[in-house]
Amino acid sequence: MRYRFNFCPACGKPIKTNKKIINCRNCFFTFYINPSPTSALILENEKGEILLTKRKYPPKKGFWDLPGGFVEQNETIEESLIREIKEELGITIDKIEYFGSYTGLYLYNKFQYQTLSSVFTTKYKGEKITVNDDVVEYKFFAKDKIPFKRLSFIDIKNALKKFIRLST
Repeated sequence: MRYRFNFCPACGKPIKTNKKIINCRNCFFTFYINPSPTSALILENEKGEILLTKRKYPPKKGFWDLPGGFVEQNETIEESLIREIKEELGITIDKIEYFGSYTGLYLYNKFQYQTLSSVFTTKYKGEKITVNDDVVEYKFFAKDKIPFKRLSFIDIKNALKKFIRLST
């Protein structure tokens, strides 16, 4: 479900919006509807298996996902990824390599957000993983055993498909 804004968030008067902008003719408030940045990590172990995390909360509760999350204010994409991995898995990562960016959708509280996910890769160093935050489980999957039908979001699916295609 995608909600449209029917009223100006600044003055409360009725407005018309399009896919890119909210523009109030009454108070001249302008808001650009841009994607929300996210970060994700493809973490490979020594066997070439990829770590996936199981989501604890909606949206897509119980689905598999790459570890990562939304970028916070005054935070770079890389800082976001390092923070999210520490929060979700209890490990510290370094030497990350940019893999690519992918667009997706994130339905939250009946509002569909457009996301722009920056995906990185790194090797697992064997540090003890402890699930925290919004993760209930983790598992390393062989590349030919990735549960694509149980993956959380299209951007994650597309990143993993490309990664597997390029690494085989």
